[in-house]
Amino acid sequence: MNHHPDEDIKIYEGAREEPAFSGAGEAAAAEYVAHRENGNLAKTHQLGELLAETLVGDARRLRQESCCRQKLVLLSYLAKDELRRGLHSPILQRSAVSAMERRLEDVSPEIYDVVTDSTAFTLYILNGRQGDGRSTGEILAQICDRDGDPPLVARGNQLEAEYRKLFGGIIASYTLREIP
Repeated sequence: MNHHPDEDIKIYEGAREEPAFSGAGEAAAAEYVAHRENGNLAKTHQLGELLAETLVGDARRLRQESCCRQKLVLLSYLAKDELRRGLHSPILQRSAVSAMERRLEDVSPEIYDVVTDSTAFTLYILNGRQGDGRSTGEILAQICDRDGDPPLVARGNQLEAEYRKLFGGIIASYTLREIP
């Protein structure tokens, strides 16, 4: 076997260009890293925990009311919907929701179990997406098996207005950095 001395010599051709992100997975990974490095993920984690603490604190007040469990599901839905509205990045939305759910589970497993009631939660999501003219209060009354109950419908609508404002204000108070 003849070995030519120049075969082991490599020619340096300058810095190698890294391939540009091309797939959706790579873009999402790059976005995640950017949000982690600029502090946005830490902030959305704190935000989710604050929303959970707010929910737990307000659950004490709602315990005296009828349909308390379903009202807690409503508040959880409103918190998550306001996160969706207020945080434009799905990565940041998921970060905040995950932190909120983990905190709820740690602080109050009972409330966590209540607010992860998928059937009721799904009805709120569907109502929000379909926009068929039914109010949040009407959905609450339906879930509580009290269709059309005027005081309950009114209370559901009142809770929606009050908590959209509260959660929206909390979310807006967090300044997140834009990523390039």
